[in-house]
Order: sequence, then C-alpha cells, then structure tokens
Amino acid sequence: MRAAFAAVLVLGSVALAQERPKPPEEVPTRFGVPYRAKAYPQATPKQALESALAAADKGEHDYLVAHLLDPGFVDGRVGDRAKQFEPAVEADLARKRDAQRRAAGVPAAERLPDEPEKFRAKVADDAKLAAYRQLVRDVREKLADDPEALKDLRRFHRQGTFPDAPGEAVKVGLPDVRDRAVYLKKAGDRWYVENRQTEEKAEKK
Repeated sequence: MRAAFAAVLVLGSVALAQERPKPPEEVPTRFGVPYRAKAYPQATPKQALESALAAADKGEHDYLVAHLLDPGFVDGRVGDRAKQFEPAVEADLARKRDAQRRAAGVPAAERLPDEPEKFRAKVADDAKLAAYRQLVRDVREKLADDPEALKDLRRFHRQGTFPDAPGEAVKVGLPDVRDRAVYLKKAGDRWYVENRQTEEKAEKK
C-alpha cells in the first residue's frame, strides 16, 4: 500500500514538473554586446522607444545599435560595409599569422588558423565586427551633430499615440507634425525602432 502511495507521489511530481513553464530562451549576444532586458525592456513599442532614448542618453550607442534598432537594417548595413573592410582585415590578420609562425611560445588558443577555410571565416567575422563598430560611431556622431533628433524623439515618446493592441508594426505620430513620424516593428517578442521617419523611404545613417 505504501509502495502504491509512493508511486502516486512520484507520478504527481513528474506531472507537475512537466507542467512547469519553460524559462525564456536566452537572447544571444550581438556583436559581442550582451542583451539586457531589465535595463532596456522592449516588450511594447513605447518601451522600445524609451529604451532607445535611455541608451542614447547614457552613451551606450553600442547597445542601441546591437539590440534596439531594427536588426534587419543593422545587419544589412553591417554586411555591406564588412565587404569594404575585408581586404584590410585580411592583410592585417595575414601579417599577424606570419609573425606568430616565426615566434615561439604563442599559445595554441591565441594562434590564428592556418586552414584556409577557418582563416577566411576569421576574416569575415572580424570584418563584420569592424563594420558594426563603424556603424556605432556613425550613430554616435549623427546624434551628437543633431541634438534636435533626440529632442524630437522624446516628444514623440511623451505625446505620441501608441496603440493598445499593436500588430507587427507601429507608426507614432503627432497632430502638429505632418512630415515625419516614429516607426517601430516587432520581431519575435521584442520591438525595435526603425531607421526612418517617413512612409516613403528609410533614412540612411
């Protein structure tokens, strides 16, 4: 009888374990920048815009670009620029690899790969990182050169109308501003700020 009762307890424990909700998946780093949901929430369009403003105010433009701007725009811009960086990156890595070959005592983990495919992959990764860093500098400089841009975004955040039940994209406008708006889009369970102010075309940074 006790064995049967114990079996029920075990089965009950298994059932409870199966019913527990799975923890949310960990968001991978982008360009070496960890995701920080508590510091910069983006579960709603308004949260995403507020987080983008907060990141800019704190000078965390690396996080702004990596996690708060439209990833489609960021990845496209980084991919295009990486091609321009690749020749210089490849030449620099080749020099470092040759120096490592001549040097003694370089740990295996720090050596650049000799295999052509692995070396090419290293070049591509470093070129993308260089392109990302350039994009971060561009965003930082643009915001520094145009302080009115952040001022306008704060006004849209304070006075703009955000839908209660947004779909996959949101346009936030102001009654007295006819020529521009703030656009946000959803990807997965997060919202991102798009790199445009008008319906016709996206602005390039």
